[in-house]
Amino acid sequence: MRTAGTALPDLWKSVRAAIPVDLGWRNVAFSLRTACAAVVALAAAYWLELQDPQWAALTVYLLAQPTAGAAVAKGAFRIVGTLGGAAAGLVILGLWSQAPLPLIGSLALWLGLCFTLATQRRNYAAYSFLLAGYTALLVGLEGAFAPTEAWHIAFDRTAEIVIGIACITAVSVLVFPVYAGDVLRGQLVTLFGRLCHYGAVALQPRTPQATFAALRREMVEGVVKFDALRSYTVFEAPEMRASDAGLRRMTHEFLRVLAVARGLYVRLDDFQVEGAGPVADRLGPVMADVSARLERLAGDPSAFRDPRRVRSELLAARVALNAASADLEAMTGRVPFVPLADGVLILRRAGDLLHGLSMVMVSEAASLRPPRRLAPRGPAKALPAKALPASPTSQREAWLAGLRAGLVLLMMCGFWAASEWADGFNAASGLAVLLFFAVNQDRPGALGFSFLLWTALGMAAAFLAMVFVLPRIEGFEALGLFLVLAMFPAGLMAGTPQMAWAGIAFGGFFVAEIGTGNVFQPDEAGFFNATLATLFGMALALVLLNLLPVNSRASRRRLWATTLGTRLPEAARGVRHERVILREIVRALAELLPRLALARPGEDDFLRGTLGAASTGLELGRLRRLLTVPELAESTRGLVAGFLDRFAAQLEAFPAAGRDLAARVGEAEATAREAAAALAAIDLPPGSPAAGLNLRAGASLRFIADRFDIDRPFFLHAFGEA
Repeated sequence: MRTAGTALPDLWKSVRAAIPVDLGWRNVAFSLRTACAAVVALAAAYWLELQDPQWAALTVYLLAQPTAGAAVAKGAFRIVGTLGGAAAGLVILGLWSQAPLPLIGSLALWLGLCFTLATQRRNYAAYSFLLAGYTALLVGLEGAFAPTEAWHIAFDRTAEIVIGIACITAVSVLVFPVYAGDVLRGQLVTLFGRLCHYGAVALQPRTPQATFAALRREMVEGVVKFDALRSYTVFEAPEMRASDAGLRRMTHEFLRVLAVARGLYVRLDDFQVEGAGPVADRLGPVMADVSARLERLAGDPSAFRDPRRVRSELLAARVALNAASADLEAMTGRVPFVPLADGVLILRRAGDLLHGLSMVMVSEAASLRPPRRLAPRGPAKALPAKALPASPTSQREAWLAGLRAGLVLLMMCGFWAASEWADGFNAASGLAVLLFFAVNQDRPGALGFSFLLWTALGMAAAFLAMVFVLPRIEGFEALGLFLVLAMFPAGLMAGTPQMAWAGIAFGGFFVAEIGTGNVFQPDEAGFFNATLATLFGMALALVLLNLLPVNSRASRRRLWATTLGTRLPEAARGVRHERVILREIVRALAELLPRLALARPGEDDFLRGTLGAASTGLELGRLRRLLTVPELAESTRGLVAGFLDRFAAQLEAFPAAGRDLAARVGEAEATAREAAAALAAIDLPPGSPAAGLNLRAGASLRFIADRFDIDRPFFLHAFGEA
């Protein structure tokens, strides 16, 4: 029988599970300082007698970020976007104030251009261009009703936004500041620990596939968050600033480790059911030892403070792997070839995993520590980090996103003009707000709908406050206290990552719609009309975004084509080193990573297949370099050389295969399996160097052939339609 003493904790657990808000002291401080910043911004706008003071408070919530660097970054980009958009709106209004059609057309073109440029950028650089489009739209449409007041409208809107930016930035930097550089360092420690745990799980026999897949998704999400946080550090104090190129490299190193760990897990999982006898007896202890080392590193929060010790431990583990590999090679001729090749492959992939973790430590040291000052030796040219050029495919997607934004605005304004809707401006404004979620996202519907829902709840709360609370409040001090208390829950939500947009929507539209203008004039009918118009515009945006989808499918198709049709053949022919090719594949994947919805099987197939292809490039390059070893038997040399040339030609035919792709994939798979079987049949003196090299070649071919079973949807390009 449950008592009252146990019922209350159970009830609290149920509430916490239903509303997973962070109640830590830092988030409480974040919520309070955000609410106070909104009140201060509102007071400043009142004092300056600006037209819509609530916009200053709204800006505070739109810029609410847990770290100082993020707040400064978003504020800086918002100021630039706001000033640029206000100037563009005034120019367009000056040209076409008396011509509605050219005015709307010019605003649509400007909005489309801004969305095109935003789609080609990431994080707050994209946000700046979005603000430029949104601000021009507000100035142009509001100013069209009173062209002589356009300058006043633009000035007030800009001043309100700048006040909000100044207030939220000040409290973020001065009141319990949390610097993105510190958070980044902490996240690096956490991510490295999780990466070590991920590798340890990959090395453990019989780890359930569902467990491993869930852990991989968590790792990918962590990498995406790390990459976003990286972009904020540039806006902090110089001592907190990190090397952007070095941190980008960290993102790529994380993905490379994920690629290696996945291939290792799949091979080890298959190996457990083959009953390899003495191979398993030699393999088991060393793999258990490496797994235990990785788990120790994963559980050691001080590991990053002593990178030399970590790298020494990883190196010791690699030495043990190399010794075990040499022992397996010595068994050639006495143990069946296939389990021996699998054992060598597992040991090699485990070594690649440890090498990747070591490179993470090297990249961390290079990116987050100040370089040593060396005596100058004359002028030197800086070597900028090599950037990926924008592909024609991504440019086309950006232009399509811009075209869609312009068309959606034209549709909205056309409906507004045809219906002569008095609140059409609010609908257009709401539509423009929801368009924000269509930039750099393939499926904006779910997040956009959540934003719309919390916006509606914020407006409903504002109406209740306007009717039942504001008439009983006298003086700004009482109003400020009420707003701090009322917006505190929204701040808690905004500071909780999984509820950030919900908190921003609720808090922002609550303070914007509560009726905090210069003169309190409650108008229930006007409130309902304006609210319904705003929500209608948001809902219309969601409908049109679904009817006119623009996604990264073409970019994924291009990455698939270049990976299989160009980069892997280059690795097979030895045109470039396999690790360079691996880096290029991973770097291109990193650009698409934020747009993938890994809960969808097709997109998960794309991620897994691309990572598997990157690992395949490693094995193809190893086979090509093996041909240069003098001790390699001529029979092995001829077989491997013939396979590489034939396999490269078959891969090159994939992108143009069309309906024959399945047949081409089958031919390439048969080539790999036939070559692996032929290597196993070569009779060489047991324990000889030639036999050991033949075994290494067999291990690489086993890995390549297995890809066709493990990543068949990727080879068949089946991920795009899922």
